[in-house]
Amino acid sequence: MVRIMTNFTLKAGSLVLVLSFFTLLAIPGPARAEGMEVNFKTYDGVLLSGKFYPSAKPKDGTSVILLHDFTFRKGGDSSQDGWEKLALDLQAAGQSVLSFDFRGHGKSVTVTPNFWEQPHNKTLPAASLPKKPGKINSSEFTAAYYPNLVNDIAAAKAFLDVKNDDGEANSSNIVVIGAGEGATLGALWMASEWRRLPCEVVDVTPGGGILNLKAPGPKKILLKAMPAADPEGSAQLSAIWLSISPTVAGKSFATQLPLWLKDITMPRSRRVQMVFVTGTDDKTRDDFSVKMLKTVKPSYSREKKEAETKTKASPSVDQKFTGEFKYKSKSVGSKLLDDANDDIVKNYMTPITKKGDNNLRSFSKKKIEDASFSWFFGPLDKTGNPVIPPTQIGIPAKFTIDQDRIQPLPLRFMGVN
Repeated sequence: MVRIMTNFTLKAGSLVLVLSFFTLLAIPGPARAEGMEVNFKTYDGVLLSGKFYPSAKPKDGTSVILLHDFTFRKGGDSSQDGWEKLALDLQAAGQSVLSFDFRGHGKSVTVTPNFWEQPHNKTLPAASLPKKPGKINSSEFTAAYYPNLVNDIAAAKAFLDVKNDDGEANSSNIVVIGAGEGATLGALWMASEWRRLPCEVVDVTPGGGILNLKAPGPKKILLKAMPAADPEGSAQLSAIWLSISPTVAGKSFATQLPLWLKDITMPRSRRVQMVFVTGTDDKTRDDFSVKMLKTVKPSYSREKKEAETKTKASPSVDQKFTGEFKYKSKSVGSKLLDDANDDIVKNYMTPITKKGDNNLRSFSKKKIEDASFSWFFGPLDKTGNPVIPPTQIGIPAKFTIDQDRIQPLPLRFMGVN
């Protein structure tokens, strides 16, 4: 396969690449070690299996979440194609990386008895069995069930928040790299994070701006929105989509996906950047990727760049890291990593994480185990933040007593039926 161009809007001169090369050589040996096998639970009782690749200087870089692609009832996992190499190369370049298998895929098949008590899991065939199994498999998932896999991404972010507070990651700078339908779920999750706000627990009479919720157990939890706090989406730095899909398990999200992408990339104090990776010989996926790119960056025109091997800096400074990598290839999804790995690591992640460019946020404690959150769905205001109603009432996303687990996303509020 022939790489025909790298088309995204930033300056990536030879000096940067030379410095990147010597930076890689200077990384201590432990930073290039293989990832550590990890397990972490979702709120609804799925034991997710993955690998964590710690950075040599975790507080200085980003935390990257890798989302593998999959095929309806045929599966997929994080060990396929070039995910391992990408993770190791990102780690060597100074990033902390988390790779994991979605529920029912790869090694993420173990569930607790509590799993079968959750409403969305009662739709699975095994829920009707007298003796509920302790394992699940994606071959049993219905098309309507697949959007629930977004809760696995929420669990992955919570895992990184815990690592952050242990000094092993910096979850104030999140990069999501997803392929195929995994990318589509990644977009859903990223958009939902812009509607999740920290809340404070208060001891007052219910009503008048207070969210009075019945938490698990006899105790009532009183939560009040914190309008001055940044939405959780503010931790997002960038997303890289390899053949992002208009469908998930055969169900079309062609209407919802552009809305999610727009919400993610709204103008803010730190605007989330987005790169679309595509093989031009697969015209259907390529056309869709270009369409989504133009959705978040209407001024973009591939034709104007066709004769160039490198693009110039964008006149729109706040979107200078938004664009595409395209290759003359029929490959789709993670199979594009054969071509795109070096571009992602050296020509994208290295410049966007360059010190002094005000792209990275300083390390700070998240204290997720002691935090409470609520979602505030509806339109975002002109600053890109959720509109908080006068009553300040939202939908509970996490109670302090739930430690680090984010409750299942109410999908209907994100346009998922």
